[in-house]
This record gives sequence, C-alpha cells and structure tokens, in this order.
Amino acid sequence: MMRLENGRTVVLAGHGYSNTDPYLLLNDIEEGTQYRFAVRGKTFSIRKGTRRRCIGRFNLETRERTVCPLGVALLADAKDAMCPACMEATGFNPSFYYADFVSPQQRMYNLTPHFVYLAYFSPQHVKAGISSQTRGIERLLEQGARAARVVGRFEDAYAARELEAMLCAQPGVLETMRASKKVELLAGTRYDVAEARSALDAVVERLGLEGAEPVQDLSPYYFGGPSPDCHALQVPVGFDDVCGGLCTGMIGGCLVFEQGGMNYIVSVKEWESYEVELLEDEVACEYELEPQQIALF
Repeated sequence: MMRLENGRTVVLAGHGYSNTDPYLLLNDIEEGTQYRFAVRGKTFSIRKGTRRRCIGRFNLETRERTVCPLGVALLADAKDAMCPACMEATGFNPSFYYADFVSPQQRMYNLTPHFVYLAYFSPQHVKAGISSQTRGIERLLEQGARAARVVGRFEDAYAARELEAMLCAQPGVLETMRASKKVELLAGTRYDVAEARSALDAVVERLGLEGAEPVQDLSPYYFGGPSPDCHALQVPVGFDDVCGGLCTGMIGGCLVFEQGGMNYIVSVKEWESYEVELLEDEVACEYELEPQQIALF
C-alpha cells in the first residue's frame, strides 16, 4: 500500500467501505497508484482544488479499480467523472434497462446473482434498488441508507429489475434520491432503529413481499456503533472547498467531523474527480455553531 506525503495533491476518486472502516479512494496521478484512506477516528482536512481528472476504471469481473492510464484532465463542467476510454473499459450502466446499448461487460455482470432491497432514509423516504450479490451490502453503504431490508434474491439482474420496477411503481417507494436530500435528512430528521424497522415492515406487509429478510441497522458500518442524534449534527455554512476535524464516521459520501463537541456533515461526493489536498493531523477550518431548531416530533 502506498503512503501519501502530508499535503500531497491527489484526485478524489470515490468512497467505499471495507470490513472495518469507511474510506476515501485517492488517485496519485504522478505515481499511477491508488490509496484507500480510512477516515474514521482520524483528524485530517481536505482542500478541494479547481482542476478535475478522470477517476479511472473499474473491472466488473474482478472488482478492481485502477487509475486512468492516460491521466486525462476533465473540463470543469464535464458531466461524467470518467474519460471516454475509461467509461468504455468499465462498461457499467446502473440504468441498463433504459440504455440503447449494453456493453459485453455489463451483460456478463447482469448474469450474476442480484438482490432487491428497500433502503430507509426517513419514515417518508424509503427507496428500492438492486445490487449484485458479489458486492454484499456495499451498495447500500455507498448511498448512505440508514437501515435496509433485502426483499428478494434472484439468479440475474433482469429478474431482480422486474421486482424493483414493481416496487418503484408503488406509492411511497422511491426509485432515486438526490444527494442534497440525503444531507438534509441527516441533519434534520432523527434516526431511530425501531422507527426504521416499523417503516420497512409496513412496506413489506403492504406489498406482500414474502421471504423478505430481517431489517439491518447500518449505523455500525458508518460510526462503529449507534448513529449520533440529528440534534448533534449540522451542515457547515460557508465552507465550499475545505473540510476538517476529527472524523467520527462517514454516511454514504458524507464525512462527519467533530469540532467543539458538535458533529458536522460534509458531502464530498460532489468533490469526486477533483484534485484535493489531504492534510493529516491538521484542522484547516473552524466551523461556527449555528442555532438549532428543536423539532417537537
């Protein structure tokens, strides 16, 4: 494993979850290597630059990620985080059922066993989705679900998609959720395991989803234990290109930093493909505590 020098400029290529820790994926363009920076329990800061680079490619068969071999620079307003060559080499489209063309890699991937899940974000925000069983619950963690329930396992993605489409056609079940809405819910809606279980159970019962598996509380993967109360979480204002503090956890693409006894949520998902400066054991910004509006219910 490579070791980054403090303050070195790298590219934020994504985020993920190992068996023990959430991490940021960093590309060292100079060295052509990648580094998983485990975040929980560390004090560090990240400064976001203005230049963008291709985040590299992903092998659907081996699940290995590699740095873009061409080191392609991206335009500031580029829609995709990959260059055309890496997109073609990866060949993955999560919305393959709407695509005019499906790559050979995607067709092989679609033939692997898949499962259908219900992901809980709040009592009013339950989302359906599918994932390859080779990924375990990684997909759920990457998108920041607070709790989840697997409601069906299938031999391939096509059969799984049939159930997913049926679920998304039902009232009260979402197919997509904006990253900004997830951040809003983290800081504005309490999370209670019993409440999440009740909401997911209600959907399963209403739709007659026989064989649904037990509800999973995903907090331990994010925080190593229970989630902090929403009244102890804030979104810092006025810090668009720097974040830092003692990282107490990560939910989806949101880092949670502790400063002065308060936890601050910083979504770095939008920073993906940008050059960033990582400063270990350093806090490069000081957040101001905003007045909290206490919810009555």
